Amino acid sequence: MAVDKQTQNRAYIDSFLQYLKDVQGYSEKTVVSYAHDLKRLDDFLVSHDLSVTEMVYEDARTFVADLYDQDLSPASINRILSGNRMFFRSLLENSVVTVDPFKRVSGAKNTRKIPTVLAREEIEMILNSPTDDYTSLMEVTMFNLFYSTGCRLSEVLGMKISDIDFDSRRIIVTGKGNKQRYVFLTKRAKEMLDLYLPQRREVISRCKTEDDGTVLINNKGKKLPLSTVHSIFDKYRLRLGLTKKFTPHVFRHSFATHLIDNDSDIRLVQVLLGHESIGTTQIYTHVTGKRLEQVYRNSHPHGRNDK
Repeated sequence: MAVDKQTQNRAYIDSFLQYLKDVQGYSEKTVVSYAHDLKRLDDFLVSHDLSVTEMVYEDARTFVADLYDQDLSPASINRILSGNRMFFRSLLENSVVTVDPFKRVSGAKNTRKIPTVLAREEIEMILNSPTDDYTSLMEVTMFNLFYSTGCRLSEVLGMKISDIDFDSRRIIVTGKGNKQRYVFLTKRAKEMLDLYLPQRREVISRCKTEDDGTVLINNKGKKLPLSTVHSIFDKYRLRLGLTKKFTPHVFRHSFATHLIDNDSDIRLVQVLLGHESIGTTQIYTHVTGKRLEQVYRNSHPHGRNDK
């Protein structure tokens, strides 16, 4: 009987993952992440000889208690809970179950880390790095695109030349869930693209590769692999002597924080980042709040920490 339950559970999970991919338009990476988290539920059901149709609130509480016992971070526990709630909502909508056992289960208190943010001077140093060949020109153009748009790594690598409106200096990008939004080019980012694109055409011609219009390509006319991008960031971190973490996401954090520092409305920043929830964007108000506290401690005559 246990085998039958396990087969049934697996079928429900596989069907849900297919729904995320085909109907919701989630990326392969996101679907894999859901699959990884639902595997924990599947293992729990097997160990307790349960099917999803038999699971009740007490079982859900036991499942979450097991997650705590594994010393998972609050963020990880909440992510797993979110995936399980989505899964059971789908089962409810399809009349597979009559109750959501996770509905009354509270999430873990999440103490979010303040993201790493580059100072304006560090940004300027990176964006103005010398370009003496095609590779360095492509790399610095990439850095300018990251900081100008605040895009995710996948969004920058997926940019097509046809997505760019050079006159209005804006780009339409496709983000999570295949949702599209406009992002914008700074004057310098536009100038870098004007320098880079003619050389990109020469690379395509020299290498005789098929041109699918992807903006960023290597000197062999191929799309940039993720591993190459991370290697580029590591190279510049060492070359420029940066002591902070330096990744594509740090550019995104810096983009958002600097906008809020300049009094941009947080809902505007939410739209530019492509965040589904304003709560995700609010982490950047914490960053600037920390900065305000630091300025206060250093500047107010009664606020200084020095004795």
